[in-house]
This record gives sequence, structure tokens and C-alpha cells, in this order.
Amino acid sequence: MKRLLMRRVICLMVMTMMAVTYCEAQPGGPGGRPPMGGGGDRPSGRPPMGGRDWSQMGDDQKAQQVKQKKKVKEGDTFKVVGSLRDSASGEFLAFVNVAVLDSADSSFVKGAATNLDGLFEISDVPAGAYLLRITAIGYQNRMVPFRVENNTALGTLRLKAGATTLKEVSITAEKPLYAMDGEKLIYNVSEDPSIQTGTTEDALQNAPGVEVDVEGNITLRGVSSVEIWINDKPSKLTEENLKTYLQTLPANALARIEAITNPSAKYATDAEAVINIVTSAHIKSNQFVSFGVNGSNQPFVSPWVSYMWAKEKLSINLFASGRFSDRKNTTRTDSWRRRDHEGGVQGVDYDTTMYQHDTSSSYNRSLSGNIFVGVNYEIDSMSEISFDGGGFYNDNRSVADRELEQVFYFPDSTLMYGINDSTVGGSMFGHLGADYTKKFDLEGHNLRIGVNTRLSRNTGDEWYNREYTTYTDLDEHRYMMSRSFNYGASLDARYNRPYSKDGELSYGLRADLSRMDNDYMRFNDTTGDVVDWLRTYNFTGGTAEVNADVNWTHRWGGFTLSSGLGVGLSNEDYCYRSTMSFADSGSLPEITFRPSIHLTYRTEDMHNFKLNYSMRMRSPSEEQVSTFRRYGDDSYSKGNPNLKDSYTHNVEAGWQKYFERFGNIGIEGYGRLSANEISSLTDAEYDDFLDRIVSYSMPYNMGSSWRYGANLNMTYRPTGFFNVRLYANVYDYGYHMEYDRNGVHQVSDTSKVSWSVRVNAWAKLFNQYQVTLSANYNSSTLSLMSERKDRYSLNIGVRSDFFKRKLSVFINVQDIFNWGGRFGSGSIITNPYYLSDSTNKMTNSRYISAGITLRFGKMELEKDAKEGSSEAGDSL
Repeated sequence: MKRLLMRRVICLMVMTMMAVTYCEAQPGGPGGRPPMGGGGDRPSGRPPMGGRDWSQMGDDQKAQQVKQKKKVKEGDTFKVVGSLRDSASGEFLAFVNVAVLDSADSSFVKGAATNLDGLFEISDVPAGAYLLRITAIGYQNRMVPFRVENNTALGTLRLKAGATTLKEVSITAEKPLYAMDGEKLIYNVSEDPSIQTGTTEDALQNAPGVEVDVEGNITLRGVSSVEIWINDKPSKLTEENLKTYLQTLPANALARIEAITNPSAKYATDAEAVINIVTSAHIKSNQFVSFGVNGSNQPFVSPWVSYMWAKEKLSINLFASGRFSDRKNTTRTDSWRRRDHEGGVQGVDYDTTMYQHDTSSSYNRSLSGNIFVGVNYEIDSMSEISFDGGGFYNDNRSVADRELEQVFYFPDSTLMYGINDSTVGGSMFGHLGADYTKKFDLEGHNLRIGVNTRLSRNTGDEWYNREYTTYTDLDEHRYMMSRSFNYGASLDARYNRPYSKDGELSYGLRADLSRMDNDYMRFNDTTGDVVDWLRTYNFTGGTAEVNADVNWTHRWGGFTLSSGLGVGLSNEDYCYRSTMSFADSGSLPEITFRPSIHLTYRTEDMHNFKLNYSMRMRSPSEEQVSTFRRYGDDSYSKGNPNLKDSYTHNVEAGWQKYFERFGNIGIEGYGRLSANEISSLTDAEYDDFLDRIVSYSMPYNMGSSWRYGANLNMTYRPTGFFNVRLYANVYDYGYHMEYDRNGVHQVSDTSKVSWSVRVNAWAKLFNQYQVTLSANYNSSTLSLMSERKDRYSLNIGVRSDFFKRKLSVFINVQDIFNWGGRFGSGSIITNPYYLSDSTNKMTNSRYISAGITLRFGKMELEKDAKEGSSEAGDSL
């Protein structure tokens, strides 16, 4: 009541002042628009903006000011500037919307948003009386009356926190805080008042299943193979440019974040997950120069620099970085090779033919650098075009030392020898691309076309020395050289067509062509004179493929149904040229299908249910089919021409309950059934070319495999700047396999229950310090005749921002208790004819990484009228 009374008094004072000014400015009647602020004493109180109190001026000063004000002509415009602070903390408020309203009818005149320093500037404001409307989620709205007679400074304005803001939030079926929509898990950022003063990176921490560590790396439900999209298109930003974008774009410029853990065909991505960030603001101008350096005691050091510039229709992104690393690992492996015992029961009684103990240490040193350039131009409000290009170079040098002991039992003998292996390698990669997007309306009817080209070249030189302790005449000294050249091009098109406000159709097409030419030369000396023809060959080949898909989505109240079908046509040709008898060539024409269906249901009290089905069909690659033998030192691998296509059926059913203040709880059951799954089997047999028993690997079609399990995910989220996440997963994996070994039919049946648990905590303190803590445990897991040992780690990280995010520093400690160095991890091969147990220990598994980033620049946003529309924001 007091506030309403005060507002009316202020309005009355302004109107009285305008009336007095108008009367004094007219010599004898109405005549054109009078200049504002003419003669007459101003009522006592607050001085007029931009000048001294009228009652304190002398007659000469009053006359001079009236004279100056009469110089204002109709059509003149001025600037209005000011700043916003939190009334309690004194912190500057960035990206808050301010609007200039006409005091007579409250009609909109001009608007702007504060920058990172809380400053706003509104240009082209005509002379007159106005109200400044300030709105910020989490704060009380404020109206400030003022007059414009010349450039006007409103000073520092303070906003009070809204005491009833949280109580006023209403979670409704139309736009809840969290929701499911087909394959998407949606976090409506615009509906979350607790995160509005944060950044996009802070908002990601609150999205379902999304985690961001102190270095800015993003995972979704523990999966690091995540593709970031912005406004329904791949961002195409480099890693550091993306981090700068996420750490500077305010959360109140977002409409929602969509997490897709099982992307359908319409996303046309190889990533295991997609995060789509939908903005509700247009970037009017953006200019950031960032540079920094990251490093660790492993050691590695990586300096980088990025530049982001945007002005109305044009945006440019530049990035360059370098990296130097030097790492060491140790491995210990014990293996046994066996055969059926003569006179015994086949598959039950065995004779051990060889035992091998292998210890190795490896040192790897690499120097790399890359550069990226991206340009985006908005042709008009309904179409845009973008170009991107970049390159990468890596120089790698490694040294490996091994000590081996081999005990043979038929006949009895023991060999002991050491191996020194030195490698120098280099790789180069470059790419160019262009994208065009056309919007036919603002309801989702659009077309996107992209063209990309790529080129790479790799080189490698290796010097191999094997020296025996006793049989020195068996010493080996070899030189190996590899050269590869690859290139390719792709065309992508996506057409989206809503047929009603509740449904849409999406059509996609992707064509890809790639070619490669690889040379592998090996010599039985270190000078390159004596060719090792067994291990020397040339490979040429390529792939031509076309993939098309159609996706349909429709909504009925709380139900959403999405279905899709993808079809792929491909032809892969290959040619292995060699002087050996196993040279091979051929082609593999294939057709694949990828159907999917996603059904979700959302209730008004925030219960979310989902039921998903998808089928993936995979064809064997040329390397899995070709009978060409690729020899190593004491082993080889080859393909299996009898392989068939594999089919994997995936079913998911889940329930999620979201709570406004607590967070969420979710339970999900899933099943995967594969037929003819392709997996490699490691075995041992006598080899005619090496004249001894060696190990070899060959792919097979497993009869069937399955994985049935359930997972629990829970998030405790009392505020937008603190959460604790728990993920627990338990599943049964098994397979039934039948195959022929040396003409004898073999059957293998096995299964194993595995489980994992992960706890992550994240907090942002004093709007400056971020702390993350993660603990992980994975029990041993089963694969085809092998097991991977259990793994565990505990990590902690801290990041702090200074000087309004112009300076950021992070420190991260990986594997605090050095479990990877003390216990390591490894694998066990359970093939009865070839048993092995290997443990890999990373010498510097526990390491500290740190980084520092400096940013200079600013971002200016314009809030779009159609908030929450994916067509409203920028794509960068």
C-alpha cells in the first residue's frame, strides 16, 4: 500500500512539473511541442536527473539552464546510462533486462540488458518523461521515473531480493522445471529462479544427468562422448571456445537444456549422447579474447588462445593451442598357452605348452598443436550460413622397454630376452565445412544443409631390437615404416516440418565418401636394406555410403510419441597387396536398418514415465572380413569371411519424479539382446610362417548375448548452486557362442553380474568458488572369453573466478590415493587354450592438474519476444 501511494505521489509530481513547464514555455497559446524542463520552481525533493536542484540555483544559473534546455529540438535523442547492484551483497547484476517506458501510457520505447559489469546503456532516447522498468528473476521489480533533456546518468540502482519468489513458482503441466519429451530430458532453465544469476555452465550442472568438472569437461550419465548443440544445431566450437561460451553466457539467457542419452537417427551423430542448449536471447554483440595455460605434474603443459567476436549478423571464432606431454606406464602380464591333452577329454583336459612372464615400461613424449576458424553470417532473420575450417599436427616419440621370460614344455626350454622399441610418429589433419540454414517460419519449419571435407596424413618410424640372454644368435634388429593418406567428404541435409502445434515430421539425408592409401614397410635390419616381406604390405580402400531417415513426433496431452526409421546403403572396397599368399581384395555392399520408438508420459505432479525401443543393425567391416594376416612379433590377426550382420535390440523403461526443492529420483530397467554380435576371440595355434605356436585374434559371430539390468539415479538439489548425484547400476551380462576350432565344434556359455556406483558433488560458493568431488567404482566386467578387472578412483577439483570472471584458476587432483599406480587395472583372457592375466599400472596415476584463464571482452544480449522458442536464439 505504501509502495502504491509513493508511486502515485511520484507520478503526480512528474505530471505537475510537466504542466508548469508547458505553461511557462507558451507565450500565448498552444503552439508546437514545448521543450521539457522550462521555467518555474521545481517542488522540493530529489534534484532532476543530470542537473542541480532548481531551488539552489541563482537567477543567472536558472536563466542559463533554461536557455540551454530551449536548444533541444524535436527529434533530438540522447543516451541513458546506469548500473545495477544487489542491495544486500553489493554485487553487480549482469544481463538484467531494463526497459524505457513512456510515463503517460507505459508504452515501450527502448530496452537493453546490463553487461558483465552490471552497466547498461540505452541509446536514441528522445527528450521527455519516462519510467525505467527493471525486471530480474529472483528480485523485486522496480520502476524508476526520470526525465531526459540531454545525456542522462541514472547512477547506481539497487535491487532487493524477492522474499516470496520461490513460493510464487508454480510447477504446471505446461512448463514444469523438469520434463520428458520423447527421447529428451528437459530442464526448463527459464522456470528456475535459483539459477538466473549464474552462467550457462552453472545451469548445465542442474540438467538431468549432466556433469561439468572444474576444467569445463562435460559428461552425460558418465559418458564423455557428448556432442554439444546450440539451438538445434551442432555448435562446431572448439573445446576452449565452447568453455568460454558456457562460462560467459548468463543462465537467464537460456530457455531450456535438452539431454538426449540415446540419440535417434535425426541427430546423425556418432556421439553416444547429445546436449542441446536452447537460448531465449539474441547476441547483439560479443567480443572475447581468452588465453591461458593448463598443465599437470604427469607432466603436460598446454597453452591456448581463443577469440570470439559477434556483431549483429556476423560472428567469428578463432582458436589455437599447443600441448606438450611426457608420460610413463608400467605393465605386468602372465600368460599360458595350452592344448588338449592327448588321450584326455577334449575341452576338459589340457597340457600347458608355454608360460610367459612379461614386464614392460613405456615412455611417451608428444608435441601437438591445432588451429580452428569459424564464421557465421545471418543473411536475414530467416536464414544464415556458416563456414569452418581447422588443422591439427602431432609429433609423437615413445620408447618401450620389455623383459620377457618364456618357458616351453614341449620340448622343455627357457628363453629370456629384452626388447627395446623406439617410435617416432607424426600426424596432420585438416578440415573445411559449410552449413546453410533456412527457416520458413518460427514454428520449427526449417531446412539445414551442410558440406564437410577432411584430409589427413600419418607417418611412423620404429626401431625394434630384441636381444636374448643365452641364444644371442637369435637377436633381432628391425626397422618399420608406415605412411598413410586419407581424405573424404560428406553432405548432410535435415528438413523439419511441423504439421500441427502437436506434431512434426523430420527427414534426414547423409552421403559420405572416403578413401585411404596406406603403406607398411618392415625390414630385418635397422638400415632398411633387408625387407621383411611377411609384415610388409600396401592397403588401398574406401567407403561410399548414403543414410536416410524419417522421424515422426506427436503429443497428446501428457503423452509424447516419437518414432523413426533409418536406412543405410554402403559399399566398402579393399585391397591388401603383398608378396605373401594371403594377399586379399574384395568389396562389401551392405544395407542396414535402424528403427526406433520412444513413448513418454508426464503427469501434472511431475511423475515422468518412458518406454523406448531401438534396433541397431551392424555389418562387418573389411578388417573383420578380409583373410589377410596382419603380423606382429609373436602374433597375428585376421578376418572371418563367414561373418553375418549383427542385430541389437534395446528396450528401456523408466520412472522419474522431480521435486521442486529436493531434486529428482529415477529408476530405470533396461535390456539388450544381440544376435550374431561380432567380437574377437584370442586363441593360440602353430603358425607355419613363424614356425612356432603363437597367439592370434579372429572375429566371430556370437550365437547371442544379453545384458539385463537396472539403475538408480538420484539428485539432491536444495539450490541451483549445490547438488549431490548418485548413480548405481547393476546388470547381468552373458553370451552363448558356438564356433569351430581346428575342425572341432566348440560351445561356450557364461554370464556374470557386474555393478558400478558413482557419487558426484558440486557446489558454487560465494558466486566465485566451484568445488567438485567424484568417487567411482566399477566391478569386473565380462566380454567374449575375457574379463576386465575392477576399477576405482577418487577425484577432487576447485575452480575460482576473479575480477568478474576475467580471471579463472582451477586445480584438479586425480586419483587422490594413487590406486591406479598401486593396484592398477588390467584384463584376464579366459580362453582355455590361451590364458593371460595382465595388470597395467600408471606410474603417475595420481597427478595434479592446474590451469589459468584470462578473458577480456563483453557480451551484449537482446531478449527475444518469443522466449523459449528454439528458433529465437543464436547458433554460433
